[in-house]
Amino acid sequence: MDSFLHEGDEMESAAEMPSWRLDERDPLHTHLALVVLPRAGIEVKHPDFEVSCLGDGQEVYRYRERKSRSLFVCKFFGSRWYLSETERRNGLNYEFKSLNALHKMGFCKFPHRVVRPLSKEEHINCLLVEEFARGHDLDYYIAKAAYEGQHGRLFRKLTELAYFLAKLHARTANLEPVNFANSLYYLRKLVKSLAQKGIVHPRGLEKFMSCCDEWEQAAEMSADVSVLVHGDATPTNFIFHPEDGVTAIDLERMQSSDRVYDIGMLTAELKHHFAWRVLQADAAEPFIGHFIRAYCGNFSDPEAPFDALTHRNKFYMAFGELRIARNEWLPFEHRKWLTDEALKCLRM
Repeated sequence: MDSFLHEGDEMESAAEMPSWRLDERDPLHTHLALVVLPRAGIEVKHPDFEVSCLGDGQEVYRYRERKSRSLFVCKFFGSRWYLSETERRNGLNYEFKSLNALHKMGFCKFPHRVVRPLSKEEHINCLLVEEFARGHDLDYYIAKAAYEGQHGRLFRKLTELAYFLAKLHARTANLEPVNFANSLYYLRKLVKSLAQKGIVHPRGLEKFMSCCDEWEQAAEMSADVSVLVHGDATPTNFIFHPEDGVTAIDLERMQSSDRVYDIGMLTAELKHHFAWRVLQADAAEPFIGHFIRAYCGNFSDPEAPFDALTHRNKFYMAFGELRIARNEWLPFEHRKWLTDEALKCLRM
């Protein structure tokens, strides 16, 4: 039987979250009892579920069956009011299909996993049910490194993550070249949106557009083959546990792109976190270099791809910094700093 339990301090932190009991008359209670528990190999008479909120406005909840202590995550695409009904259904079905496809490819066991999907039900608010991934996310280790100097732990976790992404990219590579136009289009769109909100100055907008024109002419940006990328390689989407290894969650943005798409997003997050948390952006550089080196270590000749990946990473790191700058909960000046850093990256 699969394990869905946290252990030790992880179980304690989960218990601290405000929770409430799921009403037995709720259709979700029936679905969890009659569909999810049997699929998870759990037999319980008269199951009793308690609920706690996990997401920050994303309608993601943890459900704990109290008798068996089994844990599940329910993600409700139907609560995304800003999407059409068709988009909500498509989002649900795409992530469910993506998770199952990667499980069939072998990403279902130690040390490289994606979270196990258990069920989907369009008629219950476009519901996706997944296993609850045990462990700490990468954000936890970044905070430990930034605040407590636990650099060794972060180096080790970045090595594990680099190997996971390299394996994902290698197994899903195809013969089609990277469609760089898609990423370039989205970056221009991000810059224009940030300019409308006053995060990017009008003069800065012109500089960004000029840089984009130069990158558009760079043949090397379409020279590599396409791979499946996670698509949202943020620190909270990778969970680490001694028995499970790396578990990736939240694959709804998985897509075909340049392998550096994931690398750039993660390196942007590292720089952002050290700048935001301890006002030391340069403190992220050793971790960024280590992560890229660890990724390249999966090639037969590790030195050969390093320069090419590092060059392309300037574009995708800028892309990641601009994505982070959209977050309105961040201080205005930090958001402006992120856009300034992105412009520096883009200058070829």
